[in-house]
Amino acid sequence: MASVLSAAESALLHLVAPPDAASPLVRAACAAEPEPVLTSDLARSVFRLARDERARVQLGVRLPAGLDGDARAQEDVLALAVAALHAYAQVNWTGPSLALAPADLFAPEDRDAAAVDDGELNDAAIDQLALAGEPVYHLSKSTAFLALALQLLGLVPSPFDPTPSSSSGSASPANALPTRPYGPHWATHLESLAIWRLRAGIMWLKILDEPVPLPTFVPADAAAVRVRLAPHSSDRASVSLSLSLLASLLSRASPHSTAQKEATVLAQSAASEAQLEWELTGRMGKKTKWQVDEKTQLVVLARDGTSDARKAAADAEKDDGVDEAAAKIPEVLALNDDTLLEKTAFTAQENQGDAKPVGTDLSSLDPADQPHISPFSQAVLLSLSLATLPAPTSLMHLSADVLSTSQISAFVARVLDDPQNWSVHSMALLLRCRGEAGRSRTVERGVLQMQALVDQLKDGSPTEISAISSAVKAEDMAAARDRLAQFHALALPPAWEMERELAVRYMSLGIVKSALEIFTRLELWEEVARCWMTLERPDRGVDIIRELLEGQRAESDVVMNARKGAGARTFKGGEKREAKLWCTLGELERKPEHYERAWEVSGHSSSRAQRSLGAVYFSQNEWAKARDALRLALAINPLFPRTWFMLGCCEMRLEDWAGAQEAFGRCVGLENEDAESWSNLASCHLRRGELEGDKGTGAFDEDLDEIDEGIDSTGTRVAVAADAEDEEAAPQVKLPFSRKRAAFQCLRQAIKHSFDSWRLWYNYMVVAMDVGELSEACRALARMVGMRVNHDGENAVDLEVLEKLVDAVTRGHDGEDSGEANATVNPNVGRGLYRPVEHLISNSILPHVSNSPRVFLAQARLALWQGDYALALDAHLKAYRAAVVGNEAIEHDRAAFVEAVERVETVVTMLENLGEKEAKDGSGLVAKDWKFQARSLVRTFLGRTKDAFADEPEYERLKDLVKELR
Repeated sequence: MASVLSAAESALLHLVAPPDAASPLVRAACAAEPEPVLTSDLARSVFRLARDERARVQLGVRLPAGLDGDARAQEDVLALAVAALHAYAQVNWTGPSLALAPADLFAPEDRDAAAVDDGELNDAAIDQLALAGEPVYHLSKSTAFLALALQLLGLVPSPFDPTPSSSSGSASPANALPTRPYGPHWATHLESLAIWRLRAGIMWLKILDEPVPLPTFVPADAAAVRVRLAPHSSDRASVSLSLSLLASLLSRASPHSTAQKEATVLAQSAASEAQLEWELTGRMGKKTKWQVDEKTQLVVLARDGTSDARKAAADAEKDDGVDEAAAKIPEVLALNDDTLLEKTAFTAQENQGDAKPVGTDLSSLDPADQPHISPFSQAVLLSLSLATLPAPTSLMHLSADVLSTSQISAFVARVLDDPQNWSVHSMALLLRCRGEAGRSRTVERGVLQMQALVDQLKDGSPTEISAISSAVKAEDMAAARDRLAQFHALALPPAWEMERELAVRYMSLGIVKSALEIFTRLELWEEVARCWMTLERPDRGVDIIRELLEGQRAESDVVMNARKGAGARTFKGGEKREAKLWCTLGELERKPEHYERAWEVSGHSSSRAQRSLGAVYFSQNEWAKARDALRLALAINPLFPRTWFMLGCCEMRLEDWAGAQEAFGRCVGLENEDAESWSNLASCHLRRGELEGDKGTGAFDEDLDEIDEGIDSTGTRVAVAADAEDEEAAPQVKLPFSRKRAAFQCLRQAIKHSFDSWRLWYNYMVVAMDVGELSEACRALARMVGMRVNHDGENAVDLEVLEKLVDAVTRGHDGEDSGEANATVNPNVGRGLYRPVEHLISNSILPHVSNSPRVFLAQARLALWQGDYALALDAHLKAYRAAVVGNEAIEHDRAAFVEAVERVETVVTMLENLGEKEAKDGSGLVAKDWKFQARSLVRTFLGRTKDAFADEPEYERLKDLVKELR
């Protein structure tokens, strides 16, 4: 029986009007009005503020007693968490500005006792939110909102919780992720709590410096709730989309990540659950003003269950002269190009001709006049566009991939043509900006549009917006509720990330000074240093970092100018940020001692410091030191596949094959398209097989299946080989060649992703031969010959492998030979292998190699086994010509002469045995004049070798053979 959320929970999820019976706090939270909720009596009793014994600011929550059996009270606490979460999103993501300050949340007596200012409160919240050693962006505003929301949801421990250790286990190592929520289990009547944990967790990840996995229970609990919801409900679709966004977020942290597959599946599920029908297809149209011939253009056709109702409402509004939706969307800049059209002009439906798609319900839609769809459906389309991107594609550099740009442009155009929601439209415009960055005719509009997106978050303040954007009147701005309604369904970056992206665009255009101003204002000191390097002043970047670390520099000049009269705040970044600056200085000065200082400053929690140290030791061939540093880094944050790769290489150098296997297993779990890691993982299995006598535990095939599944949405479920302790504990089920079979599966993955590496194909061929996968060995040999034959000629053919393949055909017994009607044909022996081997010789080898006797003899054996006597005899004659006719050594070298005599006798025997047989095609005898051919062949050979070897017994033997052939 599907579980249904309460009406109040569902209203909170979608920010729609709750039922009349809902409490005032739930109503205010659903209206995206945080002030009444966060300043309520409940909030004042739950939110706590104090200083500890070291005078450090402590902010947290203390839940009231008696929540267990009171569903309404639990809904009020959930409304409190949602309001705090949305207040933080409003300040840092969507706008408009919020008059409420975090200090207003606490009881006056707590504020007075703690005596904290807004800066101290924000710094304390930022320190609380560091996750797995990764700090939060230090200029994040009103961070206390998020910290309190995460504490209410059980993602962050509260310093006022009387039993904090009971939630995550008392033996957890430093920087370890919790295994279950912190605090008491208060939401016994709320199914949606897991959904809000997922939403809050995604927001949390977006403000961290580097990607880290969420605690495993967050996506797991949300997925469990999802399957209990009604199959085609908006609640379930919302959860599916959030899980897809999390997987997509993690996949962008690791190119080729297998989380991308999960993101795609979940986004498609969300579309189905939202009753959204969509299709990426082609229609005839024009993109330029002067285009004469119409070309097929990509287009997304879509409609959902609300399309008819929305069309009727839109028609009614049009009749009344109202266009409310268009007035509440971000400023959209026109292209104004003399060649490109503003949008694709599609051919009228009746003129589509052969290009008109048939057989689908969407084929009747006119691309230029599609039905309205809901804002959530639009968000699903944007998520689908991101989820179906090729894995290596960076969201900030979409323009580098022409196919990705064209694909996303089709989704974006479908959304922009139907303005419905402020946040959805902003996301669509942002994606369009990213796609336009690579074309000279669109790059200017892309940069200006991004500037407008940045400025719209500043409420149109004349002192904050740029000169190129128009100020937005308050009455024309979308309300907070409209902006937040689809916020959790979108991959919107925080405001500072959008500004950073704008600065990167300026850098790409050579506008370094403007980029430098933005980076300095955002206090992104690494980027500031890069700007100075671009300006050929790297010393200036080093000086800035040193001044910050030594306390000689306050904030940037831009920030100080903006805060005149308020007093400049000196640099206060916390341990995590100070460690980051030491790492930056280490990269600039190339001094490993700076990384060691960063490690100490961070309290042994900086993954980046140990990653950098490991890379330094690796470059110096200090394998043991590099291994130790990389292990420390990955224990804190395991989402760095290149770090796992380096660790695996260190383990291989140190001949720790089990450790190397684990490292490369993790690497391919994060990047399953990394051919080099798959190849190295195969090498580890082979090495361990040598040490173990190739008698593995039998668990490796299952292990490889897990690696195929890859990473899940938590970012931690990567399949790795069992370590030594696990193997000892596992039941020892011995299977022959289990290590080689594991290596074979790894190499099979490697060649998928590096199809043009002949070395990988060679390794794959050798291992396939060892484990009896002869059909795959045949395929590998054919591929290898195709890549190498033009350069290496005959040497491109592994003759030993070829002969073994022919042996397997001619000596094998398969199901057809048994006479059983339903017998299965083994593809690795007999007739099952015959066709691939015959195709290999005839189509891959012989067109390029015409002087190899062993190849012709292999062909002869294959033809003889098949009963094609004419082909067998012809192959023997070609082998003789290749080995003897063109060999001048037989005229003066006795060893060559003796070998040639044996070949002469062999070919004469074949002429005698096959010449009088019926040809396979029924055209008569194979060689009616076989005696004449044999005589001529022997006489010619005798004539060539008479001067040097007339007195040899082999010569006399051939003379006798001539007499017998008369």
